[in-house]
Amino acid sequence: MKLKDILLKARDVAEIYIPCSAFIVMFVVFVAQVISRYVFKFPLTWAFEVTVWGFAWTVILGACYAMRSRSHVTFTMIYDAVPPKVASILALAGNILIVVALAILIIPSCQYIKFMFFQKTPVFRIPLTIVFAPFAYFLCSIIGYTISDIIKEIKSIKNPSPAPSENSQEAVASEKTEEEVRS
Repeated sequence: MKLKDILLKARDVAEIYIPCSAFIVMFVVFVAQVISRYVFKFPLTWAFEVTVWGFAWTVILGACYAMRSRSHVTFTMIYDAVPPKVASILALAGNILIVVALAILIIPSCQYIKFMFFQKTPVFRIPLTIVFAPFAYFLCSIIGYTISDIIKEIKSIKNPSPAPSENSQEAVASEKTEEEVRS
């Protein structure tokens, strides 16, 4: 197995399997907490902590997959109202702003995550570094996907075609159709 295949599998674990597992655990614990509290009149002290972790990991790592699959919400009114080259330039400028903003956050976020190691969760006594660690992956992942979008926009500016902009709904729909055909 090549290194690239291993990294792609690790990305799937981080962006698909961990968030799905975290959501399932969060949901099951939430239901158990409701039953325990209202049926048996015995609240679980650890349930809140687990649901908070599950929610954080589901949202943070799930957002990475949403970015990868282009399934996040986009507002394309401006892109659709301007010519394709102008839309590509606007998308390029927006993506550059995103990369710069997230790149500025990397070092302080990693320092904070490292700093939180000595603090522990109240019930399980797990270092908060583990709870906040997905945010570092989130930053790197979103920067990587956005750089990929920047490269696509630069190519579309250099070689304009009558095809819709990368950020338009038609381009996203055709990209998803191409991925389904490949699958």
